[in-house]
Amino acid sequence: MCKLGFELLKSDPCAYMHCRTGGADIVTIWIDDLLLFMESDELMSKLAANMHEKFELTDMGEPSKIVRIEITQGQDSITISQTKYIEAILEREGMRNAHPVKTPLDHKISLVPNCEGGGNCSNSYAQLIGSLMYLTTATRPDIAFAIHRLAAFTANPTKVHELAAKRILRYLAGTKDYGITYRKQTTDLQGENLFYGYADAGYGNQEEYRSTLGYAFISGGGAIMWRSQKQISIALSSTEAEYVALSEAMHEALWLKSLYEELGFIQKDPVPVLGDNNGSIAMAKNPQFHKRSKHIAIRWHFIQEKYHEKAIEIIDVHDPQNMADILMKALIPDVHSRHTTGLGLHLA
Repeated sequence: MCKLGFELLKSDPCAYMHCRTGGADIVTIWIDDLLLFMESDELMSKLAANMHEKFELTDMGEPSKIVRIEITQGQDSITISQTKYIEAILEREGMRNAHPVKTPLDHKISLVPNCEGGGNCSNSYAQLIGSLMYLTTATRPDIAFAIHRLAAFTANPTKVHELAAKRILRYLAGTKDYGITYRKQTTDLQGENLFYGYADAGYGNQEEYRSTLGYAFISGGGAIMWRSQKQISIALSSTEAEYVALSEAMHEALWLKSLYEELGFIQKDPVPVLGDNNGSIAMAKNPQFHKRSKHIAIRWHFIQEKYHEKAIEIIDVHDPQNMADILMKALIPDVHSRHTTGLGLHLA
């Protein structure tokens, strides 16, 4: 690619870019699958011809699918989904005609480790969770928390864990046609922002007492990045847990800002990150030595520096409007549906 005049992006080792007068060409690579992004069919044909001289390629035309992700292009929108991938999982598990449910995880259920042994020692449970995990990383942030919770029990799952996994399949049976839709726009969140984020944390759990963090970034009306996982250390308060979540989200915001800038899109204003814990927001904005926060690891205080450098802006948002809630706890149906829509998930 470099011999064709392209440069590898510093922010993404799988993307190449060639700047020219009046625009830029972008090529993304996933093993042996390539996507070409050009401004006209003429430029596309010219680049394809140059690449054919260097590599043995098969031109598949307008992209409709790549790495099991289905792509649907509209006049001013693009949607990514994985309907066929979900159908294959449902068929394999004998759940194709399962009765749908409205949430992937029952908010009333208690999931605890199998301390007695004698659970499912085969790899069927782990195989199912692994298959669903690809969905969570590609197109379905709405099941990320459920998969994150159930993945903790792959070593020795019980019947309760297996039933919870089957519930996710029942949820997917009713939402298999959902996809994330991105619409053409220049700014977001009523400002000069190309993207913005939400961050939240659930304090502690019953097994390791570790909190769960969740964050999501939105651009063009759809989620472009999300995460749900246990925090690496035990938080001593909900404020500390939320502070760590804000810090982790800030790291992602800085990377996204760098990626956008390399692609030629400059976010003029500080990146907005929305949280719902007043204590953690105050700690990030006004760093003061306090007996309740002096034990927090230095690595998390990086957020204070970036806030005062105006790289990010931390905004207080009421809990019902925090879309990261769906990434750190099981929700009731109405709230789950609202947050799913807020992340840009609709019928594809």
